[in-house]
Amino acid sequence: MSSRDALIIFLPEREETSARWMRVIDGASVRSGEGANWLAACGIVALPEQARVLLVPPAALVTLHWIMHPDLPVRQARAASRLSALAAGLLPADRLFAASDENDDPTKPHIVAIASRADMQHWLLWAQHHGLDPDIIVPAALLLPEPESGCFVRGSIGGDAVLRSADMALTGDMALVQLVEDAAIIDAAPGAIEGRAIAALDKAPLDMRQGDFAKRVRRAIDKQAVGRIVLWTGLILLISLLIALVTIVRQNMEASRLDHDSLALAQQVLPNAGDAVQAQVEMEGRLAARGAGGRAFTAPVSGLLAAMQDAPGVALISLSRDPDGMVRATLAAAKADDINTVLLAVQAAGFTITATPSQDPGGRTLADITVRS
Repeated sequence: MSSRDALIIFLPEREETSARWMRVIDGASVRSGEGANWLAACGIVALPEQARVLLVPPAALVTLHWIMHPDLPVRQARAASRLSALAAGLLPADRLFAASDENDDPTKPHIVAIASRADMQHWLLWAQHHGLDPDIIVPAALLLPEPESGCFVRGSIGGDAVLRSADMALTGDMALVQLVEDAAIIDAAPGAIEGRAIAALDKAPLDMRQGDFAKRVRRAIDKQAVGRIVLWTGLILLISLLIALVTIVRQNMEASRLDHDSLALAQQVLPNAGDAVQAQVEMEGRLAARGAGGRAFTAPVSGLLAAMQDAPGVALISLSRDPDGMVRATLAAAKADDINTVLLAVQAAGFTITATPSQDPGGRTLADITVRS
């Protein structure tokens, strides 16, 4: 946004007086008028989205201060200038608003604009009521050219006479005779104020839209950025999918290789085995026939534990397996009848058992048993 397309509004001091406006296109004033009929006068329904809006508040309601702190760094000097201007205000500091320029030259004074917070809110509400959200607020006196020392430049801004010197700004009715009687007063050249207002669209001498009254910028959605995010997200998902597919293929190949190697080893014992599954079944059958293999241990143990569920008074002290597949266990109970109940249940489940009774030092009955499928 720049002075290529803009609307400048000069607010009057008195509410009964109409505001003055100026339409700017390509850095030049194309139409001006009074009141709030700028859209109809310009033949448009609404301002273009990229148009800038400059609000010029009445000079009588904005006090300007020129303050120097040459011994301080620029940023500290700017903050100190605002505090000094607030301290010099007629109202309590919490009811005033101070805005400073962006001067970075320590040899030049900082310009600080002071206005009441109520006035700032009133101007922004007025603009909102007329469908505007000002991008810039510039004090009226700063639209006058800066005169030489000892001189005043005079001009009419928003229908009010304004005087400005090198370090002072006054409205016509506030100018004291003793202040200006010995000073030369130069009238601003025709078009000078409008020209400086247009220039302020690109570089304002002081913008009061800062601090608590800074304009809230709504960030537009960057379609190109969203497109790039979608593209990169799609690429990441595609790469992740390819990695998963490659991993699955490699795992399947490795599993096939292990099956082939296992089958080759099994065929040394089982030459007629056609695949790994058949080889595993036949191998487990041979091991079971020899009292070995996984079921030679798990089946007797599961039968023993199932039998113990109906005898809560029986405890399993030890459990082991011999190389020939025999499962050995030691049971303990307060009464021998409880152990007999377990042994009968194991036999009923189809297992062959032996039992050797004994007694521990505490008086409990022990039984060293063997279990075989």
